[in-house]
Amino acid sequence: METTRRARKDIRYPLEAPVVFSWEDGNGVPQLHEGRTYDISNKGTFVLATPCPPLEAQVNMKISIPAVSDSSRALMEVEGRVLRVEQAGESEGRDGFAVLSSQATLYPAR
Repeated sequence: METTRRARKDIRYPLEAPVVFSWEDGNGVPQLHEGRTYDISNKGTFVLATPCPPLEAQVNMKISIPAVSDSSRALMEVEGRVLRVEQAGESEGRDGFAVLSSQATLYPAR
């Protein structure tokens, strides 16, 4: 049986955290929206959101990651490209998009 998806090589960690993401639409107008991460790996993340940026869009994301030891939050800034957009519509599923990270920076909790 042939599958249309590649086998994932990287471990994905389930992480639900708030994310603010932005991209420029086809007219060069900046778009800014919010969502929640579904999972994250060292190469990308899946964001649950509506609306979603289009396929191949360059996105910037700010993910607020909860700290383990106290109530503060670390901030991760990610730049990447949209690899896949999922829209549940009337079927069961999720609305969101997958991003391949080209750069990520983690700022520790303060």
